[in-house]
Amino acid sequence: MKKTITIVITAILLCLFSCSEKKGESVDMNQSPIVTVNENTLYKADIETVIPKGLSKEDSTKYASTYIDMWIGEQLMYDKAQQNITNKDEINTLVENYRKSLISNTYQEQLLKQQLSQSISENELKTFYEQNKDKIKLEDNIIKGLFLKIPVESSQLKNFEKWYKQGTSDAIENIEKNTLQNAVAYEYFYDRWVDFDDIMDNIPSDIADRGQFLKTNKNVEAKDSAFVYLVNIKEYKLGGDEAPYEYVKTQLKEIFIEHRKADFLKQVQKDLYEKAIAEDEIKFYNK
Repeated sequence: MKKTITIVITAILLCLFSCSEKKGESVDMNQSPIVTVNENTLYKADIETVIPKGLSKEDSTKYASTYIDMWIGEQLMYDKAQQNITNKDEINTLVENYRKSLISNTYQEQLLKQQLSQSISENELKTFYEQNKDKIKLEDNIIKGLFLKIPVESSQLKNFEKWYKQGTSDAIENIEKNTLQNAVAYEYFYDRWVDFDDIMDNIPSDIADRGQFLKTNKNVEAKDSAFVYLVNIKEYKLGGDEAPYEYVKTQLKEIFIEHRKADFLKQVQKDLYEKAIAEDEIKFYNK
């Protein structure tokens, strides 16, 4: 119920802006008006755009009724406030300043995504990583390896238990040839880092200290009444270690963009200023 009320209130706040544009206009009967409060009119289309999809007919009717009642209340309060507020000029200034700030910030974020993120080369990113890798630490344990989930009645179970430990190209080939008919799950990640906890969450295991386990084990074997779970660990890194470049590349790009954000936006402002001067869009007055 609270979630529904929150959605309705949010919808009303959005609609206040769109409906306020119709203030002072005559009511358009062709648009199916629902209610008018002083000079503001709520139309059927306004309701249709805010009702969540997937509601039953009964729930949609209840939602619309609640929305209309709350919209009327908001309009009455807004009109009363306009009549009695004493610092309208101050509010208008704050609204205009917020509007300018919102538009500028939205444009800047758009520039950062479209231009700065696309202009970052692999070499720049790797250089940035090398310069800062001592500060970029892992929060979790990560591994490279493979994971298998085999039914206990599989005729190839003994072979899987042998192959998964070997890590050779022949062993991997044998695993992949037999997984379709004999394995419920198979994940190969010798070539990328994955979160060790994500793998272990799929295994019935009670390893308390997983970091210590990684230091002394290269394989994980577990079993329940239906399946055997096998994990081969080719490499590992512990939480607190320096994060590998490949593992943090996406996050690293975001950090790098943030790092260069100030200089980039300063250059954009400089270019805009120089262009405006060249095109005589700025006029100075001598005092």
